Amino acid sequence: MLAPAWAQYTNSYGYSFNNPVSATANSIFWDKMNSRLIYRMMLKKRGYTDAQLGRMSTEQMLAILGGPAGVKTETQKPLPSPATKFRPAGKSLLLAAMVNSLVNDREQRRALLEVFEQGLKAYEKETASSGFQNDVAGAMVFLIGACYYVFNDGLEPNSDGTEIIARALQQNLDTPAFRQIADADKQKFYELMVGLGTYLGLAFQQAVTDKDAAQVKTLKDAAADALKGFLKLDPKTVRIAASGLEITGSTR
Repeated sequence: MLAPAWAQYTNSYGYSFNNPVSATANSIFWDKMNSRLIYRMMLKKRGYTDAQLGRMSTEQMLAILGGPAGVKTETQKPLPSPATKFRPAGKSLLLAAMVNSLVNDREQRRALLEVFEQGLKAYEKETASSGFQNDVAGAMVFLIGACYYVFNDGLEPNSDGTEIIARALQQNLDTPAFRQIADADKQKFYELMVGLGTYLGLAFQQAVTDKDAAQVKTLKDAAADALKGFLKLDPKTVRIAASGLEITGSTR
């Protein structure tokens, strides 16, 4: 059931979301999405030069930052009015269209819309303390986390790691071009990310409960394709650990 929604929203990596947020995010962030570049960005803020950073290993960068705890402290510093934030319209702008793209039966649409709405409320309650409600960066990482969960057979990504990734994404997207994107477009993309993440996670849990091996495989394949599209990395070689996104080098 995931394929129709995925097909409707495709980008340059094969997933077109028909939204200016995705195009801007692609050009600014996806090519930078790994822990080395996150650490590099943070160390440059401390005054290190490109020449110095070029001679450092990722482990050396992390050590300078004080290990995982130091990285978390650095990235938790509040950002003034991030460009990824938007002013909500006070009502959903995309969830109903997503539901209509997934199912045809009226009663199923009502039930699925309720699932999406509850999922969005749960996400916003969960992220209230970290400030990622009504924020495109947090929603994008939520979907990445859901795909990671499904691809890894129910293994949750590290919560500290996901926050590091979201903070880095927030900073990378803090550009004049991204600030010019309308709040409505940001909200639609936000709803899309949270909606797809909710749908993917719940569908996977149901397939496991039903012992539906074929559906589990379909969902894992969709999650793998999404991770490849988002991260431009083989998901078999990626781990979301306490220090953020790590490249393991293993193809399991």
